[in-house]
Amino acid sequence: MDWNSLKGDYLEFFTRADMDSIHRTSVKILKEVGLKVTNDQAFEIFAAIGTDADRETRVVKFPETMVEEALAGTPKGFIWQARDPEKNLIMKDTLVHFSPAACPPFVRDLDTGEQRPTTYRDCCNMVKINDALERVSDCFCPVFPTDVPTGSEHFYMMRAMVENSDKCLRGRITGTEVARDSIRIMNKITEATGVTPEGPNMIALTDTISPLRTDDEIVDGIIEFVKEGFPVILSAEMMAGATGPATIAGALALQNAEILSHIVLCYKLNPDTPIIYGTTSSIMDMKTSMLRYGAPEMALVNAGTAQLARYYGLPSRGAAGCCDSKELDMQAGYEVALNVMISALAGVNYMTQSVGGMDMGLSVSYRKVMIDHEMLGSVIRCMEGIRVDEEALAYEVVNAVGPGGTYLSHPHTFHSFKKEHFIADLADTQSYANWNDKGRVSLEEKAYEKIKDILDNHKPAPLPRAVTDELDIMEKEVLERIKKD
Repeated sequence: MDWNSLKGDYLEFFTRADMDSIHRTSVKILKEVGLKVTNDQAFEIFAAIGTDADRETRVVKFPETMVEEALAGTPKGFIWQARDPEKNLIMKDTLVHFSPAACPPFVRDLDTGEQRPTTYRDCCNMVKINDALERVSDCFCPVFPTDVPTGSEHFYMMRAMVENSDKCLRGRITGTEVARDSIRIMNKITEATGVTPEGPNMIALTDTISPLRTDDEIVDGIIEFVKEGFPVILSAEMMAGATGPATIAGALALQNAEILSHIVLCYKLNPDTPIIYGTTSSIMDMKTSMLRYGAPEMALVNAGTAQLARYYGLPSRGAAGCCDSKELDMQAGYEVALNVMISALAGVNYMTQSVGGMDMGLSVSYRKVMIDHEMLGSVIRCMEGIRVDEEALAYEVVNAVGPGGTYLSHPHTFHSFKKEHFIADLADTQSYANWNDKGRVSLEEKAYEKIKDILDNHKPAPLPRAVTDELDIMEKEVLERIKKD
């Protein structure tokens, strides 16, 4: 099933003139307002390439020609290589991929459903589950371990990923040493397998700091990745109404300026490095001052970001699937379905937060991972669109059945329904009486059993021994480095 391809037009909210206006506003922001660059490496790079870099204020202003040069020269898509080549992902327009939640420090326990701190075992479990789920595109570790020494979390998350999946991998990038550790692991996998990847075998996701600032650790990590030719996802994480304008168009213009400034940095470091243009921005809840993950405005930001990425010819990243609800209730259902459906139909190429996330991104639920995975099946079916050809129009079938006949016994039905109809696995579609007689089994209970089966029986592809040996060596080195620091 080719569920990556969008059929027909994208869901778009902007005209070409609207896009031109957003772009011009962003360029004006970079030229006249500028970016505060506290990272020393980035500041010196910007100063050396001809920006207006004020050493006293650390504000860098960009000429329009520099922005246009970077946009024109940045590669327009790439193949993201997995350890298993059958699981490679093509990162370009018309393709949509779904990725897990984004490393909160809490999980909802599989057995009790209660929130608790995340452990390294949870990291391994979650990656193993994502490895088994066909609609999840990559093996990113969706939770952050709290039971390992501070400063070593990135290593254990990487280890959980490479030991429990052979899907595409996202590295860790928060600082120079963290980025170098990720690169070392991936280079060792390449060496041990003896297969030189045709494209990058790791990417990293970064979020800019709004409004118009750089993050020192993140930029250090970006520099390490880009120098080695590993792609980065340049995203904004803005709260409209707090760290950005309350209007969607204004927020998009500001986040666009932030992303464009970082595209210039990456292009000047290594013009052959691919970039993904992204967002995880939403609105601030004016009642609680919290970022709204389930807000409909987040879907609008995702859609606008996907359209801007196409405007520049770049792959896009959005965030959809995490809910604000604390329970697996109707609020969780409508927040997730609305955001994921709109974002997918808008053509977001790489959608993070697609499975498991809840409580405003603070926890991942084992059971919600499976429920969300089923929801993705419905979304993918809608993305496939409606087939119109002679067989689908079915005139000969209608003529054969005639008035008052039945289509149930016709061969056309048998051959067509599996291709045309999404068959839900967890959703209950029987009558109330049958459901009641069979024990009133809930959606959560079915999800629990599916997850238990994966954890008990799924066997991820093993790593080469040389890689596991290298991981053992690295573990000791990372722990020693932490002690010295």
